[in-house]
Formats: sequence, C-alpha cells, structure tokens
Amino acid sequence: MGKRRKGTRNRMQRGISQLTIYILIFFCPLFSLGTYEILNFPQDARSLSLHNAATSYDSPFLRNNPAAVPLNSNGIIYSYLLLPANIHSGEIQKITVTCNGARLSKLSFMSYGPIIDSETNEKTTSFDIIAELGYKKEVGNIISIGISGGYLMSSIAGYHSQLIFSNIGIRSRMMREKIGMGFSLENIGFVLKSYTDVKEAIPILFRSSVYYRLKYLPTIISIDIIYNINENITELSAGIEFNSTQHFNLRLGCSSKRVEFLTNNFSSDWITDISGGIGFKVNTMNLDIGFMNLGAAGYVLGFSISRNVD
Repeated sequence: MGKRRKGTRNRMQRGISQLTIYILIFFCPLFSLGTYEILNFPQDARSLSLHNAATSYDSPFLRNNPAAVPLNSNGIIYSYLLLPANIHSGEIQKITVTCNGARLSKLSFMSYGPIIDSETNEKTTSFDIIAELGYKKEVGNIISIGISGGYLMSSIAGYHSQLIFSNIGIRSRMMREKIGMGFSLENIGFVLKSYTDVKEAIPILFRSSVYYRLKYLPTIISIDIIYNINENITELSAGIEFNSTQHFNLRLGCSSKRVEFLTNNFSSDWITDISGGIGFKVNTMNLDIGFMNLGAAGYVLGFSISRNVD
C-alpha cells in the first residue's frame, strides 16, 4: 500500500513538472508575452528607448522594417539587454553598403536562465537564437524596399522548436524627408519543429508607421500601428526623438499596452510602460543607452555600441 502511494506521489510530481513546462512554453516564455515573442521584442537600446516605434525613420539597425536602414550606416553594432528575472539578451549586427544597396546580417541570443526540475534537481537551460540576413534597395530616391529572412531555434526546459521567418517592408519619404511612412509584413514563415505535438502560431504582424520632423525643433515624432493577424489585436507604439546636436539624442516612448500593467497605484503607474534613453556620438563611435518599464515585472535596461566604417 505504501509503495502504491509513493508511486502515485511520484507520478503527480512528474505531472506538475510537465505542467510547469507547458505553461512556460505556451503562456509565458517572456513575461506572458507569448511564444516566439523574441521576434517582436526590441533587441537594441535605440529600439528599446523608442518602444519599438519609429520603424519608418532611419535606423542603423536591422529591425522590423528592413527598408528603413539608411545607405550611410556602414558598420558593426553590438547590443546587450538585461531583463527582469535575470534574463539576458545579446546581439551583433553588420551592415555593408554597396552601390546597389545594403546587405544586412544579424545574430541574436536570449538566455532565460536555468530551470530546475523539483523532482530530480536536474538543470536545463532555456534560450532563443536568431540568425537573420537582409537586403535594402532604394528605387529612384523615392521608395525603399527591404527584405530579410531568418532562422530561430528555441529551447525551453528541454523542449525544442525551430522556425523560418521573413520580413518584407517598404518606406517612402516626402517634403525633403520631413515626413515619412512605411509598411511591413513581419514574421511570415513556418515552424520546422514545434515544442510539442501542438504547433504554436508564429506572431505574424502587419505594421504601418509614420514619422514627422518638426519644423522649428530638432524633434522627430513617430507612431506605429501594429496589427497582430493571428490574434486580431491592434496596438499602438509612439516615440519622440530629440536631436539637440549631432552628438546627443534624447528619446522617449510608450505604447497602448500600458493599460495592461496598471495597478491603480499612482506612484508607480505614472511611469508604467514608459521607455526612454539617450544616444552619444563621438567621431565614428555611437553609444545608445535605453530602458523600458514593464510595470510590476520590473525594468529592461540595454546599451548598444556601433562603429561606422568608411
């Protein structure tokens, strides 16, 4: 009788352990944002400080809209982000500008830290790795077209998944580049291997973005409208970038997700879901520092260093 009870208890413990893994996979690999959300989360300090907005304005990073990479950003970029729960994210990018356009490459890594099995005390690691290539071309100095494709390998507590994805975008600027708009279709792809027998949906997005450069202030205001096709959800992200000089930038951002983080505590709610950061330029080097407030979950902090190559 005692052996039967012990066997039942062990099966229950194994069931609880498996249930925990399923919850991690399907609901909260990153602060309950959903599976494969590394595809949509900012990976560099500038994107972090602007709340992943301003995707139609020039960015020296391969981001959501590959058409927004300027043709004067030849160089290499290193980024590091520290997220709550001791989650780490790192990225390296290289942009090579040619007479025909720009070639882009990116390698990203996010570590969720070890997960310990309560029954066996066995440690397993959880991480995401992305390798991505892209290309941007300007047509008649009016419209930019960009495309990128990548491979994502994800591992959570011994469960593995792999997928192929691509982003397609266009960008146009008018009135001496004072106004610009862009459209992108993101995360188009298919799952090569799912975590379990149930295939998770890739978060496919359609993004429209617009920016406006103020006439009398060195400030760019940007708004992104993001439509999640699978979940039928529309979100807004906004960013303001103040370029006081050629060597210093100040950035602020927010999004419509703010209502999801509110706790009815004014002392903490007033900065909930707010992002910000600063940028410095010294000769051929650029340093960007950014943060994002995730409410009760904590802060994301990040920095990026880039070096321009002639």
